[in-house]
Amino acid sequence: MQPTLHTPRLTLRPFHRDDSDDVERLAGDVRVAATTAAIPHPYPKGAAAVWIATHASKFDTLTGVDYAITDSESGELLGAISLLNLSAAHARCEIGYWVAHNHWSMGICSEAARALIVYAHSALGITRVVAHCLARNVGSSRVMEKAGLLREGRLARHVCHQGAFEDVLLYGMVFPEREAPSQLQGDAHGSLRI
Repeated sequence: MQPTLHTPRLTLRPFHRDDSDDVERLAGDVRVAATTAAIPHPYPKGAAAVWIATHASKFDTLTGVDYAITDSESGELLGAISLLNLSAAHARCEIGYWVAHNHWSMGICSEAARALIVYAHSALGITRVVAHCLARNVGSSRVMEKAGLLREGRLARHVCHQGAFEDVLLYGMVFPEREAPSQLQGDAHGSLRI
């Protein structure tokens, strides 16, 4: 069962089917889609429900893990964060995320990213985490750096985003193979406090 993760301000929980309208509204904001190569604009009606329906099988096969980023007090959906291309054989994964525009520059995504990286390493045995962003997305670069990833390279004209070719920055981090952070604390309800 996919655990819920808790940080001082956030709860990272599995998405529910009834989150789909909020996902379409928040991720469908042109300001979010403009900075994220993987989010279409306009966001297709029904696409969020289809995306959410894939989460359980990805977790069951450990090929990916998707979390709703929510405010711990209000329960408000703030964004999404995922482990993508998870490979147990290679002990690696990619991290991807988006946060609603009205919650940018508050440290929410960095806090969520740090929590998910600790979970990936401590619970899933991941020793290599990578991420990438459009080179012009300074906010995303800061998130990766605050989460402990180092810039590893730049791919020139790597993606065609909204009709224009753009450079992509690559980030990564490596954990020593047998060193696990001690920040992970579980409880009897499938929740982990980080």
